Amino acid sequence: IYTSLSGAMCGWHQVELISNNIANVNTSGFREQRAAYKSDGQSASYATSSYNAADGALEIDNNPLHFALRGDGFFALANNSYTRDGHFHVDLAGNLLNQDGVGVLDDNKAPIVVRPGELLTVAPDGTLSGSVSGPIARFGLTLLGNPQPAGGNLWNGNPTPSTTTSVIQGAIEHSNADPLRGMVELIEASRYFEAQEKVIKTSDDMQARLNRINA
Repeated sequence: IYTSLSGAMCGWHQVELISNNIANVNTSGFREQRAAYKSDGQSASYATSSYNAADGALEIDNNPLHFALRGDGFFALANNSYTRDGHFHVDLAGNLLNQDGVGVLDDNKAPIVVRPGELLTVAPDGTLSGSVSGPIARFGLTLLGNPQPAGGNLWNGNPTPSTTTSVIQGAIEHSNADPLRGMVELIEASRYFEAQEKVIKTSDDMQARLNRINA
């Protein structure tokens, strides 16, 4: 029973993870999560998780305050989280913010501030320039060690500067989750969970019959 229970718990964890991937197929900058499991011969358990590092498809919208990333990097935000969603805007004070109003940081971990109304351009290395001010700042492009999802398209992890990530202006990166593959994996995980559940029920029924015989 305990062996099957551990397998069922792993199966249910896989169902939840894949369901989250499918639910975020339309979330900009979302990265598909994967999980690995281990066994000691008696039971199974969750081992570790990672994410699919493949770039998502680009949507070119020509909005000068929308930015997409190519390569395994993230934008750094002022709330100590990281994202690949480049839906940014500038408030009345000139702060560059994401959709939730959180400040976007430069490579010195300082908030990026631009002159209101100034036209922005970005170099592939993430350097932002204003039509009047010239070079303003460089995006704090960051690689994450031991990345952990923080909800939606936000991530936490151990940050290190990235020199291999490039920025594209006027574009948004779509989720890299594959809904068709996700549906197939969800069916497989659900059947695995159901199989373990049946083993538990069968074992329990056998034990009940044995108890009646002994009685």
